[in-house]
Amino acid sequence: MKTGRRKFKLKKIYRRAVIAALVIFVLAACAGLVVYSQRRLSNLVLGGLGEAFPTMVYGSPYIIGEQTWASPETLFKRLERLGYRKKQSRPQSPGEYFWDAPVLAVPLRRASGTEISPGVLAVYLRGFNMPQMIQKPGPAFLTLKADGHWDIRSARAEAISQAILEPELIAEFSGAQKIRREPSQWHEFPKPLIQAVIAAEDQRFFRHWGLDPRAIVRAVLSNLMNKGRPQGASTITQQLAKNMILSPRRTVRRKLAEAVTALYLEARYSKEEIMTLYLNHIYLGQDGPVSICGVKSAADFYFGKKLKDLKLDEAAVLAGLIKSPWRLNPIRDPEAAQIRRDWALRRMFSEGMISIRELEEALRRPLAVKPLPVFSARQGANAYFVAEVFRRLSEHYPEDELFRHGLVIHTTMDPLMQEAAQKAIRPARRQAALVALDQHTGRVLALAGGKEYGQSQFNRATQAWRQPGSAFKPFVYGAALEAGYTLAGFLTDKPRKFPKKPKGFWEPRNFDGVYHGTTTLRQALACSMNAATLDLAQQIGPASIASLAVHLGIESPLEKNLDLALGTSLVTLLELTAAYAPFSNGGFRLYPQMITAVTDYSGNTLEYSALERKAVVNPAMAYLITSALESCVKEGTAKSLIRLGWQKPAAGKTGTTNDGRDAWFIGYTPELLAGVWAGDDHNKPFGASGARDAVPLWASFMNTVLADYPACEFERPAGVLSKKIDPLTGLLAVAGCPQTKEEFFAEGTEPKIWCPLHRKGFAGWLRKLFGKK
Repeated sequence: MKTGRRKFKLKKIYRRAVIAALVIFVLAACAGLVVYSQRRLSNLVLGGLGEAFPTMVYGSPYIIGEQTWASPETLFKRLERLGYRKKQSRPQSPGEYFWDAPVLAVPLRRASGTEISPGVLAVYLRGFNMPQMIQKPGPAFLTLKADGHWDIRSARAEAISQAILEPELIAEFSGAQKIRREPSQWHEFPKPLIQAVIAAEDQRFFRHWGLDPRAIVRAVLSNLMNKGRPQGASTITQQLAKNMILSPRRTVRRKLAEAVTALYLEARYSKEEIMTLYLNHIYLGQDGPVSICGVKSAADFYFGKKLKDLKLDEAAVLAGLIKSPWRLNPIRDPEAAQIRRDWALRRMFSEGMISIRELEEALRRPLAVKPLPVFSARQGANAYFVAEVFRRLSEHYPEDELFRHGLVIHTTMDPLMQEAAQKAIRPARRQAALVALDQHTGRVLALAGGKEYGQSQFNRATQAWRQPGSAFKPFVYGAALEAGYTLAGFLTDKPRKFPKKPKGFWEPRNFDGVYHGTTTLRQALACSMNAATLDLAQQIGPASIASLAVHLGIESPLEKNLDLALGTSLVTLLELTAAYAPFSNGGFRLYPQMITAVTDYSGNTLEYSALERKAVVNPAMAYLITSALESCVKEGTAKSLIRLGWQKPAAGKTGTTNDGRDAWFIGYTPELLAGVWAGDDHNKPFGASGARDAVPLWASFMNTVLADYPACEFERPAGVLSKKIDPLTGLLAVAGCPQTKEEFFAEGTEPKIWCPLHRKGFAGWLRKLFGKK
């Protein structure tokens, strides 16, 4: 019995000791947190500067391999953009290069006829380490061979497969030296601004002690009942604790530390002092690489005003910005900013802060902000791409973490291509957009969403839904080929009337007003015959057309009616261009990628992308569409490419919508896929056409970025047969056929009957020779 009691007492003492240790640990942790907070706060005036770490955005590394087509001049340009220094002898340090070019009496030439500058490029690579790719620093020696490829050697003269140039920094945000903040005192903040912030962020600010139990319960219930982005319950004091003292990462430990720190702040400072710190510190947007922090700087940046001059509606705009300075930016997206402004104003009214007359007057006022400052040339070239990257990331990361806490974002952008894309679309008559994709990986190499980002931040490549017109027709003909049709099959091209709901008739016409009676599928697609296309669509059905388009990558809703065949359903340029990829890569659907990896300030990988591709169509069908689209370039609606100096194999399709509102050209070579849209932002007709307004922009871009590439034919896959046919019958040609034509067929669909209209053999040949039918 005594032994049992002794054991019981020991267990009791042990439990008490454990509990006491835990209490001491928690108290010590809280005390440590308070001391740490006080040390941080002691370095801050009430308008304290806080800290921010730069968010760096990088383009894609450039791989120089044995099969790379790049002239020395192109490599020099890339090296100079990265800050490499040209030396007069062999480089000795990272970031140096030397070009040793022998003088030749007769210059070398590629098979395409372009000159080759022979020589050895010695470059001391800086090296880099990023998710999924590493390049060690050290010298590499690249010798340009007579065939235009590079032989790559190490310092020990050993052959190596590739040398990789580090990714170029394309944008930088925040950082300790890149914050625009003008501290203010409590009496400088206008009353409407303080009220608007309280109404939008923390209605019980003056009635709680740093934590708001009601908001916590409300948020928990909301998150249990609703899926999607979690609803927060942080008070202004908690936000201040997180922004100025703690990590932004959403973990249980950080939330507990945030709560303790908020209670400490409430005990240490008055409500006025806490609000002053908050309004001076809060992040409210970006001016290029510079963070706009504090309401005083924001008032000047967005409205060109001092705090005391802010009107009620402008104060509500700034208060609304706090939730998402990127998404609700009144310069970038005025509509979203106005919706949030009006919401804040109604909250102020419901809290009794303003009268109904003040509410109505403020709601009537239009949003009026300063124009965005002009970007530098390079920032302007990258701006649309970078903005789209942040738009996508903002769906998964808090904005404080995105802009102010040291993320490193690796993208797919090729800076030289991006610069060429932005330059190519500037001559457009109205507005234009261009995207370029690696059709084998889905990586977006360039994205220009408009002519000048400084004038308009609306991204016409990803945010504008427009009718594609005839640029949609390849999906019609692809669906027909999948159903067993051939490019040599016949269609009727003549005017027709179709019933139109709820009453009347629809009379579509060919663009040029010319009808061909009977035509082949190849000719109808190449010359973009509307009547013939509708004849085909009626035979195979709109549902099969829509099904193929969705499988290839069209994600926008498609109306399954006959006029779908003429491109009446709305799409974006990026999705339409990506949907052409299966035609150019052998039948694989790709998912456009702009972000390859994201790491935090410690180098930990937060996310990285993997290649996504799915076989969706037969390679034979993909090649047949490519062949027909080659005809579009050689003899159809895109033949103006040749007049513009284009001399390489290419496939593509123009598109023009009613009254010349939109102009499109989606085209590709074996190396690159690019799409162009040109039109009016207000969807006004101005006589646009794909051949006149989109093709020249595409040609300008592709001629620039593929200047080093030789002419290369599209590779014909297994399962595609070439047959000589009589174009009058579509059957196998015989010796007496006066005209013959080579046509491609998917194996099993080729004609097996000889032309019955003309003589076979020697007799047929004689008749043909002497012109007898």
